[in-house]
Amino acid sequence: MTSKVILARHRAAQLSTLSLGLVITGISAQAAILQNSSERRIQIRRDTPYIQPAPASASTDRMQSLIEEKQRSFPYDSQLSIEENTRVNPASRYKTTYATGSAHEQTESAPSFQSWLNSSSYRAQQVAKYQQYLNARVGANNVPPLEQLLTTARSWEKCGFEPYQLPPEYLWANVVPTLRLYSTLKQQGILPASTEIRSVYRSPELNACAGGADSSKHMSAGAIDIWVPEYEHNRWQLGRVQDGLCEFWQYQGSGHNFGLGLYSTGAIHLDTQGYRKWGFNFAVNNNTCRY
Repeated sequence: MTSKVILARHRAAQLSTLSLGLVITGISAQAAILQNSSERRIQIRRDTPYIQPAPASASTDRMQSLIEEKQRSFPYDSQLSIEENTRVNPASRYKTTYATGSAHEQTESAPSFQSWLNSSSYRAQQVAKYQQYLNARVGANNVPPLEQLLTTARSWEKCGFEPYQLPPEYLWANVVPTLRLYSTLKQQGILPASTEIRSVYRSPELNACAGGADSSKHMSAGAIDIWVPEYEHNRWQLGRVQDGLCEFWQYQGSGHNFGLGLYSTGAIHLDTQGYRKWGFNFAVNNNTCRY
């Protein structure tokens, strides 16, 4: 065999050995990558309650880290929805004491207004902003206590909602003319000074559960339900209040766009979103007005 042939075979053997080495090296490297990726996924399973797949690239790693950092720095309170349309379990959040209502109507007592207000710093800030808004438009002396003004339907607990609701900011203007009317009725002595508000804004879900009308002005935060506690069992005194409201509605109601509803329970509905009147079960012919 010539020296050239021997040299060619020797080089071929070297190339085969080198190629085999490269293949083995490539397999080992791939195995190491898969092993690292697998270990990473196992570690994620152990440290977190859910399985998160390994990122596809280093840029994804950096983006995910940035998102997580922003989420950690974002205040939890500001995630609160002020409309509070989501149903809750009030019993798990408040210790309530129940009071017995009148013989013909059982009412549910609400937890402390302050405990509700102070349960979130964001909520407290928004309520303070709402009060400032009303003070500037109707005067601080004409703004009812917020404990009354933020009261929802009395069946809040049965329906699975909270006892107080702050209306969305875009609805705040709707209650302003109604509060002005409410103040006027008190100033003229048509409503006693002891008159209280017991229902204002209701989210559509709560309004439906509470049996409110489909077009209820409570959903737009423009209506208030009121009552006179000491007249609850005095039909004669309550009748006088109703007569006074009917007379005002007839002669001055149009200028206020006054909507008046009178109910057999003694509850009185006021709004300024349409000149009309009605009685029990929303029927016009059941209204007790004699005018």
